[in-house]
Amino acid sequence: MSTAVVGVVGAGQLARMMQQAAVGLDIHVRVLAATPHDSAAQVCPDVVVGPIAEELPAFAATCDVVTFDHELVDPDALATAADAGHLLHPGPEALRFAQDKGYQRETFAQAGLPLPAYAIVADVEEAAAFAARAGWPLVLKSPLGGYDGRGVEVVESQGALERVWARLAPGPLLVEEHIDLRAEFAVLVARRPSGEAVTYPLVETVQEEGILTRSRVPAAFPDDVVERAHEIGFAVAEVVGAVGILAVELFFDGDRVLVNEVATRPHNSGHWTIEGAMTSQFANHLRGVLDWPLGDTRLTAPAVATANVLGPHDGSDPRTRMADALAVRGVGIHLYGKEARPGRKLGHVTATGATAGESMTAARHCVAILRGEPLDE
Repeated sequence: MSTAVVGVVGAGQLARMMQQAAVGLDIHVRVLAATPHDSAAQVCPDVVVGPIAEELPAFAATCDVVTFDHELVDPDALATAADAGHLLHPGPEALRFAQDKGYQRETFAQAGLPLPAYAIVADVEEAAAFAARAGWPLVLKSPLGGYDGRGVEVVESQGALERVWARLAPGPLLVEEHIDLRAEFAVLVARRPSGEAVTYPLVETVQEEGILTRSRVPAAFPDDVVERAHEIGFAVAEVVGAVGILAVELFFDGDRVLVNEVATRPHNSGHWTIEGAMTSQFANHLRGVLDWPLGDTRLTAPAVATANVLGPHDGSDPRTRMADALAVRGVGIHLYGKEARPGRKLGHVTATGATAGESMTAARHCVAILRGEPLDE
């Protein structure tokens, strides 16, 4: 018999990689999938298919603990499962920090965490009043339901504000100062209910059109900036009551380290840990939700780089070029079993090396092969 049964709500690529991490720990993973074609449903032998909100309470009753591939789960279904005594990690209150950006901002502000200037506004007039104080451009966000840049707009003027408001409304919406970014990075915190918590080395990330496309570890910043980022990560984990992996996305403007967003589950910014850390974020997430001792988060190489594989513009499938891509040394390839579409996130590659430049060059070279693109000189 397996040591434990962990239920995963949602069957995307995160659940798929949790399944891979579970094998060596002899953890039995059950997946609650929306369709049998979902990424994790293709590789996990124990899959329940059905509407997540309807199936969750009964699904939770068959598991030792339930965790999540994504946070977009109906709050009423979460409450029903929790009220029935089923163990959810993270729980409904922790998930709310990722589900509701307005609640997140208000709670973090009360806790004294560093944030961009923000306001929750009911109409265009209140948003314009905020812009008069903070200056243009400003950032307008839907508090509920947004991810990977969805529901987030940079607004340059009053006219643009009115057009964007009409698209995102009805309110209330979250409005924030626009940060003049020097860099974006992320802190991954692994935490267990009994209180043990560890962080991974700071990750520098590159976002394009709201989607994280590549990252490198360790982030090339002064020690005091790195230390501050880790302090913020631990503080956020305490406020959230995180269990398993918590990803804290951070802005850096040259002076301030500010909280951007959080994810209360394994995160794109931590995919590098499969090859690049002694214990992957997926293994530590499983350990955390089961309240098992957490694993070593040190690097396996001096430098690690990850690049996402997005669907080529011509609609071709990167899987047809897998053999050529495998010839790139020092690179791990992870494809998610998704149908190829232009711009769709289909997988990622991670390269380890002696320097940041060496590892990033290898990662991008491998992605170019998979996408059928000319190689950089």
